[in-house]
Amino acid sequence: MPAVNASTIDIRVLSEIQPVSVVVSVNSGKYLLMGDGRALSDTLSATLLEVKIKGDSVVAKTMEKLLGTYKTLYLSGLQPNCSFKLKSIIPSMGTRIYDDNLILTKERDKNQFLLINRVDMEKYVAGVVEAESGTVATDEFYKVQSILCRTYALYSFAKHGAEGFNLCDQVHCQAFKGRVKDHRIALASMSTKDQVAVDNDMKLISTTFCSNCGGQTVNSEDLWGKPSSCLKSVKDSFCIHMPHARWERKISIEDWKNYLELKHKYPVHDSVSFSYALNCSQAGRLVYFTDNNLKIPLKSIRSDFQLKSTFFSVEQRRDSIVFKGRGYGHGVGLCQEGAMNMAKMGYTYKEILSFYYRNINLVNLDSMEFFRDGEE
Repeated sequence: MPAVNASTIDIRVLSEIQPVSVVVSVNSGKYLLMGDGRALSDTLSATLLEVKIKGDSVVAKTMEKLLGTYKTLYLSGLQPNCSFKLKSIIPSMGTRIYDDNLILTKERDKNQFLLINRVDMEKYVAGVVEAESGTVATDEFYKVQSILCRTYALYSFAKHGAEGFNLCDQVHCQAFKGRVKDHRIALASMSTKDQVAVDNDMKLISTTFCSNCGGQTVNSEDLWGKPSSCLKSVKDSFCIHMPHARWERKISIEDWKNYLELKHKYPVHDSVSFSYALNCSQAGRLVYFTDNNLKIPLKSIRSDFQLKSTFFSVEQRRDSIVFKGRGYGHGVGLCQEGAMNMAKMGYTYKEILSFYYRNINLVNLDSMEFFRDGEE
């Protein structure tokens, strides 16, 4: 079990652009700059700090002077609500604002920075909610997303441990673009402070979610081969009229035929089998595209044709076939658009979470610590 009482978390930032030169400045509060554990200045409040890679180290300078070459720089906030601006110069990227602290070092065996935002957990959660959900949802939905993000962060706390941080800022961890801007999201996050979702054994659950499930979520074992008592398929009428509920994709019959034959050995020369391949449907979610004893994983077709989901039917239109799809994403766990609609209809965040995740409990982190200590 991860350290469930973690109040801060280390997030690798700007991880997608691999910066080699950055500028840092104070946005609010006062900071102490440390170089290899030694204080380099009394406080920073208005100084622009430029940092570059040099060999296996980083070089820091202000507008006035060179500060030196170090293995690690640490920008440490001296007040509760400090924030800083971070801008990549090479490659160029717009400025982002982050709360709390920043660690700057060169990534091992790569000519690029390893930039780590050491940030309060609740500030991180609010930033993730904004990045993952936007700013047009209801307060109740933001409470839902806050609990999901917090639970996921603790569930995955050691995901990048070998690399020197907990999570990165990309979507395979959780999207994170820095300090939350929307005050409503910050309040929603704080109103659920320390709440997480656990199963009946008091273990943190995998809080997966998708944009739209198309009217039915997916059993975790059907997609990933690993069953979970919490991630069971549910019928969802709340998302079926939302923006990502329906989609279409058209390809030529010839491309479809070649794909089935060459990749999956499908009997395209058998008229009955090929006729089925040109016109087949899913009334409810399936796992395989099947014909007699042949089973083609729908997730493979989705990946190969870059479809929005595995929940689709096939329909012939002259010399083409059309994938007529439902939903957007893998379909496991919470459906974001369905949850947004539920929140608008007046459902509470607890009711929404209990609808999409089965056999779960919402508990405070202190409760988890109590039960864990009781087991030891």
